[in-house]
Amino acid sequence: MFGGSFDPIHDGHLMMAKNALKQRKADELWFVVSAQNPFKEGSSSFHHRFKMVQLMIEPYHKMKAIDLESKLPLPSYSIDTVRILKAQNRDCEFEWLIGSDQLPTLDKWKDIDELNQRVQFIMYARDFNIETQFPIVTGPVLPISSTEIRKGSITKTSPRVLQYMTKHSLYLDEILRNRVSQKRYEHVLRVKEVALELADAHNIDKDRVTLACMIHDLCKEDSKENLLNTMKSNYPSQVGLHPAFYHGFAAASELSKKYYVRDKQVLNAIRGHVNGASTNKIGMILYIADKCERGRGYDSEPLITLSKQNLVGGFKEVKKAQDAYLRRHNE
Repeated sequence: MFGGSFDPIHDGHLMMAKNALKQRKADELWFVVSAQNPFKEGSSSFHHRFKMVQLMIEPYHKMKAIDLESKLPLPSYSIDTVRILKAQNRDCEFEWLIGSDQLPTLDKWKDIDELNQRVQFIMYARDFNIETQFPIVTGPVLPISSTEIRKGSITKTSPRVLQYMTKHSLYLDEILRNRVSQKRYEHVLRVKEVALELADAHNIDKDRVTLACMIHDLCKEDSKENLLNTMKSNYPSQVGLHPAFYHGFAAASELSKKYYVRDKQVLNAIRGHVNGASTNKIGMILYIADKCERGRGYDSEPLITLSKQNLVGGFKEVKKAQDAYLRRHNE
């Protein structure tokens, strides 16, 4: 058994599991996904964390995910989980895989003496140079943390997990916060607010709209050099565009290459959000919301109301107003 919140599961977890399975000659390895306080800010639901574990281990027939802790009252403890699993699987001999970083606090686990009697703890470490009473499984300790994945700093997990994250709008807030200024972050949230109102009015998938909104300005504050290099590498035929367009292309490229997003409407919406070049429904919603979010300093409610009633008509009116604004400021 390998317990954890797995928020999300990553390559380091999988490495530990594979080495433990092999070195302990176990029949199976069970990922015991822990219950988590649903009111904890920024945490993902049990359902999403459990599903990501399933996606990660899908190719490995000796691994499976256990959802028992989602059915236990909070707070749930490892001893409760072990008691139930042993009662349900009387012919099984259980071992509990832990990392060496958990050793200093192990004595604080609830009913640790009983837990020691019911399961054999197995210690995962880089090598055998560690003092412990437990059997050791050795292997690389990858410098990966779920926290860094949630921030968007690294993507060291399965492409299936990354696709799931973006499809269900997981961690987008943290990814954005880690990348842009507070002012830009607040703008994006206001864009999302208007966009979701429009999505609701026109029955458009809110997760897809949320993804487009949260990512559209992800690269807005990247350096000019980085944006230009991205354009040269990924959109050489578009390098001649005004640099104000670059960040949309860069964000779409990052979403596609880092997170394996293949939703053409979302990607086109992000690429075309500056000038309304994308006329699919998500593209029109993003363009309208970006130009009409309620922090722009003018009364945008008439345009928002029109767009809720008639998306295409609202889109055209917003473009007309934006073109007039640009002409005035370029004179």
